[in-house]
Amino acid sequence: MLSKKCKYALKAMVSLATVYQKGHLTTGAIAENENIPRKFLEQILLELKRHKLVNSKQGVGGGYYLLKDPSEVSLADLYRIF
Repeated sequence: MLSKKCKYALKAMVSLATVYQKGHLTTGAIAENENIPRKFLEQILLELKRHKLVNSKQGVGGGYYLLKDPSEVSLADLYRIF
């Protein structure tokens, strides 16, 4: 069984995969689209950033983006992290 944190991480990664190499998504946009509490999502994204799966860009037009191709990230990777 997947934890709530792992499920939310999966949802966030799927959202980021939709804009892979096209741009960034803000924490607010991901939280709203995937119905994830924003503070919880921020913790998840920071953990994903520590494991070098995502990165962020500050400022206007900034947000989070994937560092790896979506096909290279598996559910097992997320399960191990969370």
